[in-house]
Amino acid sequence: MLHALSRLNPSSGLGALIRLPLRLIPRNHVATVRGGINKGFQWVVGSSIHGCWLGNYESDKQGLVSKLVRPGMTVWDVGANAGFYTLAFSRRVGAKGRVYAFEPFAENVTNLLRHVRLNQLTNTKIIPAALAATGGLVGFSVAEANSMGHISAGETSYLVPAFSVDEFVTRHPDSRPQLLKIDVEGAESAVLTGATEVLRRFSPEIMLALHGEQQSSACQAILLAQGYRLYYLDGLAVGEGCLKSDEIYACKSGPR
Repeated sequence: MLHALSRLNPSSGLGALIRLPLRLIPRNHVATVRGGINKGFQWVVGSSIHGCWLGNYESDKQGLVSKLVRPGMTVWDVGANAGFYTLAFSRRVGAKGRVYAFEPFAENVTNLLRHVRLNQLTNTKIIPAALAATGGLVGFSVAEANSMGHISAGETSYLVPAFSVDEFVTRHPDSRPQLLKIDVEGAESAVLTGATEVLRRFSPEIMLALHGEQQSSACQAILLAQGYRLYYLDGLAVGEGCLKSDEIYACKSGPR
């Protein structure tokens, strides 16, 4: 029943009415995730959309995570937000694996820390910083929704620390990723630009959310130049021309 409620269009009159019970749940309430890859974990209801604790959030991406992430892997969650995929990665890599969760926005870091503690994750490190083309301090633009804040060259009031992927791996060699999940609201080409050596030397698999035509073109160019093949989440190869989806998967050896 709750799964059906969450799938209704909230902008429609019927959807708004039927979803009313979900709005009555206190934002700070801790719920048990009902289904999906995080089933059984504890989740703060108001930290993100209801689909996260109902279990139907981004079901196609959940399916890909189940295929890609194996015990013992090192996985980076770049743009971790409240930690939906951080929890999933932690469960799937197991005690011998490691998860690095990068998140610059303070509200999200608070929720991320709470989820890690609530679920007693011992294989996860949280880095309250952005990933960018180069290290330093970068401007961060806060949006109405905590999932939509982004790095902004014009922002001067809210500065966050940033690292490049290459710089972080140089400083912390044991963190070398086997899978990068990147969802950074328009800064994805900057993340990939700062990962040139890691992409060249270690060929991590990449789950990439794209935001706009400029980012799509830039990211495709970077990945193709590094020898990556591009696929949609269902395994179909990305052809020439405009992308049919803003979510892609990249690897050098072919889809699994």
